[in-house]
Amino acid sequence: MKTDSASVKKPWFALLRRQRGITLIETVAVAAVIALLVVTIYIGVIYAEKQLLTNYRDRVVTLLLSGELDMEYYRHSRGKPFELQLNKDYIIDDSDPDNILVGRMTVEPRNAQETSNEQLFNYRILEAKMTWTDTATKKPRMLSMREDYFLP
Repeated sequence: MKTDSASVKKPWFALLRRQRGITLIETVAVAAVIALLVVTIYIGVIYAEKQLLTNYRDRVVTLLLSGELDMEYYRHSRGKPFELQLNKDYIIDDSDPDNILVGRMTVEPRNAQETSNEQLFNYRILEAKMTWTDTATKKPRMLSMREDYFLP
C-alpha cells in the first residue's frame, strides 16, 4: 500500500510555524487606536459630568421659580395681594459646603392688555427671574418664568 504525501497528516504545530506574526507597525497602530478610544471616552465622561451638574442646577432653579409663582397664584386666587420677591437669595447647590451656590430671585409685575374677539382684556404679568454665577465657567446665568393673571 502506497501512501500519498498529501494524505499524510502533519502535526498541528507545523501549521503554526508557517503562520506570520503581527508586525511592530500593526501593534503600534492598534495601540494608537485604543489610546484614541480611551481619550474620547474620558472627554465624554468629563463633558457629561459638567452637563449633569448644569442640568441639576437648572432644574433646582426651575422648581424654585415655579414654586414661587404657584404661591403667588395661591395668594391671587384667595384675594390676597401679591408678595413679590426683590433680590431674595436662595441656595441652588450646597453639595460642596465650601462652595455654596446662591442665586437671587426677583418677581416683577407688569400690566398688559390683549384683544380677543373685539374685546379688550386686562391682565397682570408676573415674571420670576433667578440669576447666579456659574462656578465652573464664571459666567452669569439667568432663568425666568412667567405667569399671567387676568383681571376681572
